[in-house]
Amino acid sequence: MLAMTEPKNDFPLIRKDILVRKVKIYGKVETLSPLKVGKGGGETNPLSPATMQIIRTYGGKPLIPGSSWKGVFRSTGEKIAKVKGVYTCTGLSKQTCMDRTLKNYKNRKVLEIFQDYLASNNISEAIKLVWDYTCINCKIFGGPSIYSAVTILDSIAEKFKIGYRAMIAVNRKTGATSALAKVEYVEPGSIFPFTLIGNNLPNYALGYIIKIMRYINEGMIQVGGNKSRGFGFVKFNNLTLEVSDYSGGKLKALDEIDKEVKIELPKNEKAEDFFDKTKELEGCFDEVKIPFPKNTVHS
Repeated sequence: MLAMTEPKNDFPLIRKDILVRKVKIYGKVETLSPLKVGKGGGETNPLSPATMQIIRTYGGKPLIPGSSWKGVFRSTGEKIAKVKGVYTCTGLSKQTCMDRTLKNYKNRKVLEIFQDYLASNNISEAIKLVWDYTCINCKIFGGPSIYSAVTILDSIAEKFKIGYRAMIAVNRKTGATSALAKVEYVEPGSIFPFTLIGNNLPNYALGYIIKIMRYINEGMIQVGGNKSRGFGFVKFNNLTLEVSDYSGGKLKALDEIDKEVKIELPKNEKAEDFFDKTKELEGCFDEVKIPFPKNTVHS
């Protein structure tokens, strides 16, 4: 029987067996333009006058699912990482970092190697493999084979008005126009809560998330559908950042590439003040040298 290798408290960002830091960012989101987070091909309300409906709770309130938020954060992160020269995968099934083929492991996929390490109780090597060969988006937002380090809660509207707009439906595959469609959306000025909870986020990862939020707040990124028609602009407000190990005006470094950050944690701040107070965290991300993922060959 093989002896189990006990992991140290290394690589906390990808660890689920330890908890060294709990992070919570929460506040409000206000719509600046129409917002449409649609049902896709799911169940529709036959009583609605719209042919293209928004997602609602059973009580009829508009909803931005946490999964939609995470998709926005991940895709925005891809853009930010690209500017920094850091590779990120798409996160789509069969296209994640765990699906990559490694030359130095006899052209085997990361997931196969990972599973072999687990089967032989070689936990330390399994952790090191994931650290070396997954991108920052996989580490933070997860994927089909990786647990996420963050959870974004569903945002259920606290104040809202519903609007309708007639539009020509366009087939995404062919580009052909079809019948006139009536689109349902949430009016500008509607208010949603926002809550993100993270575990073991180093300061550079926290700065990465905050930079994503700033991009959304500054209108560089839209939420939901019909973006080409000007939908999906939102802004944050009343933002608070809580970090469990915050002490003495500092956030300690959590891993070998992280650095200590001096900061006054913002509490119930306007977006502009929140991002001003957290600029050192953004700077930590901007300055960190991301060593992962190591060079691979795509399958």
